Amino acid sequence: MMKIRHFHPHKVTGKADDQFVGLKIIGSEIHFYYPESYRLDMDAPTVRNDIIDLLRTVTLAKTPSTQITQAHNTPHSGKDFALVSYLWVIHDFCTNGFYVNREKRYATNQTGRVHWKKTMQTQPIISDGNIIYPYIVTETKSSVDNILVEIHKYCVKKSIDHIGWLFNLTSSFIETAPFHETTKKLYIATLNQELNKTFDDDKRLRLWHLKNVIVGLDANDGKNEVVYGVDSYHYVYEKMIDAIFGNVKDLKEFLPSATWHLLRNHYARTPSSKLRPDTLIVKGNDIFILDAKFYRFGYTGKEEDLPETTSIQKQITYGDYIQKNVNHIQIRSIYNAFLLPYDKTREVFRSDDDIQYVGFAGSTWKDNNQNHELIHTFLIDLYHVVKTWNRCSHETDVAFLIDAIQEHQRDASRFICEHTARD
Repeated sequence: MMKIRHFHPHKVTGKADDQFVGLKIIGSEIHFYYPESYRLDMDAPTVRNDIIDLLRTVTLAKTPSTQITQAHNTPHSGKDFALVSYLWVIHDFCTNGFYVNREKRYATNQTGRVHWKKTMQTQPIISDGNIIYPYIVTETKSSVDNILVEIHKYCVKKSIDHIGWLFNLTSSFIETAPFHETTKKLYIATLNQELNKTFDDDKRLRLWHLKNVIVGLDANDGKNEVVYGVDSYHYVYEKMIDAIFGNVKDLKEFLPSATWHLLRNHYARTPSSKLRPDTLIVKGNDIFILDAKFYRFGYTGKEEDLPETTSIQKQITYGDYIQKNVNHIQIRSIYNAFLLPYDKTREVFRSDDDIQYVGFAGSTWKDNNQNHELIHTFLIDLYHVVKTWNRCSHETDVAFLIDAIQEHQRDASRFICEHTARD
């Protein structure tokens, strides 16, 4: 396995001063920051794909959201670091080579190669028994084609300059014209023009990625520090867990809320903010409330790194609210669970399972005799989460988790009954 030159991996703890996850390129030095629970073996043959897969997840932080967490996707010049488009352009180049416009362009009575089939489809003139085609259709090339070839070559070069190290590629063999602000405007205008008039989906996709690359390039590109990442990975983790397990997309009916009644408003009702569960699974008459906690317990094994009482209270509140207010489901049972990340290969929680049960939490102010009053806690292998979050099907993961929650609920209920009777 060829080593990645000038590459510096950094484990991120998630503590207040150590939360950034992503990529920083400073000159020729590449710094990669990854969560401590993410399994990264620099000697593994898959290491380049493992780096790419983690970087892809950062795009989740750019999904429209009311969350404070936002992705950094800019070099210090303020331009976009179009990671997904860089990856697409490199893959497309490795598969298909440099851009060739395969769309035929035709003109009438112009110089060029005659296209006889289209010419013969025009209206002929009959004269003295002769068939005359006054409108000769020819294949033409426009100056736009040449510009598109130039744009594609430039985008391939810059994509390789930024992330070619992931594929052991160098752009030294690609020669391009100087890039200036006027060139950039011409390139963007050309791409917009082509996007507006082509209906070929493959070509539109290529043009879209090329535009992403060009929009993010500075005329002084290459002289600035490039940063691509997210200040806190917890929101990305929540989104991945929801993509894997959640099957309720419209949560309006499941959101507990409160109201204010102020004296100055004559106690008129003023809505307060709503609580929002991370992930919901509805299976038949059962509801499963999942809370993705990007906490360190799966890495440290220390109980101080488990979810705090406020998180336990919120889960119980969700269950109370759903039990009393969700009417379109004939609810049989409501279950609660935390999902924390871990690395299943580390000694502290070594396992062959991607999902591992560690216990449950209950409150001291409830009887804990209803299912949702116990919050079951699972560790889920972060490497597995990253590798599978964007798959179309997650039935195996969902079925495993549901069965495990219900099984451990029965064990926990027996435990609570026995200790209540003993007390």
